Amino acid sequence: MASADLLQLFQAVVMPMGARSGPTLSAAPIPGAESHRLAKDGAGCPCVLIRQQPRIVRPPPIKLENLLVSFDVPCSVRDHVGRLEEDTFTIIRCFDNSLLPHFLRIVSPMIATLGVKPTAAAVRAAVVALVELFQALSVPGHKKIQGVWAELLLIRRARDPVEMVTSWHRDSYERFDFASGPDRIEVKSNSYRRREHNFSLEQVMAVDGARIVIASVLVDRCGGGVSLGCLLNETRELLSYDPTLVSRLDLILYSALGSGWAEALDESFDLELAMESISFYEASDIPRPQNPSPQSVFDVRFRADLSFTTALGDSHMGERGKLFRAAIPLRSLKSAI
Repeated sequence: MASADLLQLFQAVVMPMGARSGPTLSAAPIPGAESHRLAKDGAGCPCVLIRQQPRIVRPPPIKLENLLVSFDVPCSVRDHVGRLEEDTFTIIRCFDNSLLPHFLRIVSPMIATLGVKPTAAAVRAAVVALVELFQALSVPGHKKIQGVWAELLLIRRARDPVEMVTSWHRDSYERFDFASGPDRIEVKSNSYRRREHNFSLEQVMAVDGARIVIASVLVDRCGGGVSLGCLLNETRELLSYDPTLVSRLDLILYSALGSGWAEALDESFDLELAMESISFYEASDIPRPQNPSPQSVFDVRFRADLSFTTALGDSHMGERGKLFRAAIPLRSLKSAI
């Protein structure tokens, strides 16, 4: 179910009346996942109710600043005509109503992935991923907005966006932005309309049979351009048939943006410039320091101008491996966005 539909459904749920004992919520079945409920508590906060069989040992709740997950809770739930339903649910509650649209957007693919009768292990795994995402929203991001925008554009206009999302890095400490088997792609962006990028020596020196390609993108902030949020929505729509991929996309992107996610999603860049500028380069062709550093010297970083470096054509990219074939761009704006 689309997040816009979940928002409509939530807005139609009435505020719950008080009860003598136990949690009472007003709720509606989630279309496509009718065993689960979208609910509203007494404070008007959104809750997702995942129906489960009660367990002998109830896991402890998980509480964050804006999120509370309570497992195996006996609930009294009323629908829109006042009928009472009593059952056991795992309750995912968001305390910040300003996060409502984003909360529903994030949980929508999670609900679809769980299905009608999820196992306790599946619910636990989904909750862990959701908690990880919300934790990321409370700490500073680890990537520049223009860099995230460039990486997402690379996914959005790729010939095989599924392979690109599957290969997208999750850990901020990973050396390359995309990795699949021996294939690596590192994305570099520049906002000064020059192909000058910062590198670490390790990013251009292949070891252990790795094959490395550098993707260079020129970006320019532009009020009338395409925002990161718009690019995210279009990419999510492209992958909407696979909720697991959408959840992965959300987790990686929000983790990269961190606590500045709301402002970041509004940042816009010149789409035409970026798409026309995308070029790929063999890592071994990147200008670098001529003399290898001694073994006792490490973390060598340098800035290289790629203006005089020959870019790889689509045919050369296709010959290099699955990830590189996936990254070959759809050149027309109409087909890409």
